Amino acid sequence: MPSNNIPHYLYKRNHTWWFRKRFVSEGNAIEYRLSLQTASFQRARLLALRLQTLCQQMVASLGAPKKLKNGVMDKSAQEQIRAKLRAKIAEWTAEETEHWFCGSTRNEGDLNDYLETLDMVVSDLKERIAYDDKPSLHRAEANTVLDELPHLKATLSEYDYQVIARMVAQAKVKSLQDTRSIILGGDAGWLSSSQTTEPSVTEEPIDALTISKLLDLYAKHNKAKGHSKRTKKKYEWYGALLLSSFGDVPVHTITGAMGREFYDNITKLPVGLQKEVLLASKLSQLIDNNTGKTINVVTANGHHGKINHFFEWVVDRKHIASSPFPSVGIPMPKKNHKDDRAAISDTEAKLVFSHALFSHHIGIKTKLVQHPHHFFLPLICLFTGMRAGEVSQLYIDDIVEVNGVHCFLVDKRRDDQWLKTPNAKRFVPVHKELIRLGFLLFINDLKDITQGDARLFNNIPLIQDSYSAKPSEWFIRNFRDALDQPSHVTLHGFRHMFRDKLVNLTDSDERICRLMGHQTNSYGNSLLADQQVMQGLVNSIDFSGITSNVRPYTSLSMFHQLKGRA
Repeated sequence: MPSNNIPHYLYKRNHTWWFRKRFVSEGNAIEYRLSLQTASFQRARLLALRLQTLCQQMVASLGAPKKLKNGVMDKSAQEQIRAKLRAKIAEWTAEETEHWFCGSTRNEGDLNDYLETLDMVVSDLKERIAYDDKPSLHRAEANTVLDELPHLKATLSEYDYQVIARMVAQAKVKSLQDTRSIILGGDAGWLSSSQTTEPSVTEEPIDALTISKLLDLYAKHNKAKGHSKRTKKKYEWYGALLLSSFGDVPVHTITGAMGREFYDNITKLPVGLQKEVLLASKLSQLIDNNTGKTINVVTANGHHGKINHFFEWVVDRKHIASSPFPSVGIPMPKKNHKDDRAAISDTEAKLVFSHALFSHHIGIKTKLVQHPHHFFLPLICLFTGMRAGEVSQLYIDDIVEVNGVHCFLVDKRRDDQWLKTPNAKRFVPVHKELIRLGFLLFINDLKDITQGDARLFNNIPLIQDSYSAKPSEWFIRNFRDALDQPSHVTLHGFRHMFRDKLVNLTDSDERICRLMGHQTNSYGNSLLADQQVMQGLVNSIDFSGITSNVRPYTSLSMFHQLKGRA
């Protein structure tokens, strides 16, 4: 792991992670060292976080005032802090809602953007609460409330500050959740009296809502995320899976035993089950009658995760107290084949780009290259590591100049553009070798005939909310199968190749994730205004041996057809 991503309290010795933490109490230094007996960074991190908390408690108990037991606040201090936090929640919520309602005229897009921002901040706060891996922030966070209760500070230990910081973070989460509820027409929790209960506006008791009704509400909740039709169909399939298993029953009637049975049976699902079949039959019958293949463990875990997400949402909306499904995923084999996807080798890539289409501009079926994307799309996938669908949906004005650096902009700015995840939004600098091969000249030529307001490759058809189907099929047929290449030689294989080359050039996970469109930390803008460092990193990848036989672009006349469906 890159050293800048490893917490200061972890280090590695002989392939084993160790915990090391130094504390100062009553003028004495105390250092803890302990082998975590694991080579897994994630497991070591979780163990170390727990150990750090325990060590802080021990040190706090040693240095705490005599009147305190083990550094734990007395009940009076706790109640004063809780009362102040309740007032803070009301204050913060009022400020946020006033900011929204007293602003200029809003539209649906503004609402979705605002709600997305609220959800992102809530998610970040919850992660900080769960991991508690930023002890340097404890005092600053706790002082949010302690500055108004200065008489308490003299009695508090370091562990007390950690507890109060957690309470403040939880209060912020509550405030943001209340803000969201008020904006959408609901009530805030702090507005409700603890002595009286308002009648529910729902026509029936909320815990009596059936699975189908909750699925409808969940679909409306997800609408703001702008899911593609294909993603919506996946969620509909998961809904059909639940209905096939339990029937359209009130959600509170699903017991833990039923959840465990579902968990045990999910690996027995037949391959290729259609939504219509699920809705027409009981899942138990489909499993019993199956004589063909069943889904693999990786797929089963994916299903389990999606079902769990739905029930976490149901719990969060207070329809049930807890999920009936096990939270831990299905045990995986020691080897995760998803992580072993092979990258295209330099030799295999060289064979692709030595084809006459690239070396002599001769098309597969025509004397000229049939469409512009036949020439440029594989090259862009090679030089950027972008997904084929991301390249296929680009518009001409998605090739932008960012403070002197030409970049591809991957974003959802139009109705026929999608992001696989929010992290996929990014800039990717144009590699100097792609510029040498005439890509920017090609862009300028297109602008001359289209004014720039057109798709980069308008020959590629949209199939089920995806532009990648036809190009991927065409590439496999002509550059994998026709050249007798291995199964991993695909457009997506260039993405793995690009990432592997990045890993050999930098130890910064942050930069790799930004270029690949993977999850990074929650801080900062996903579209950095300064791309000089990223440009240097991209240009440091040497593709010259792979593309040495590629003849540069000359003009639009090298293509047989600029318009028309591919």
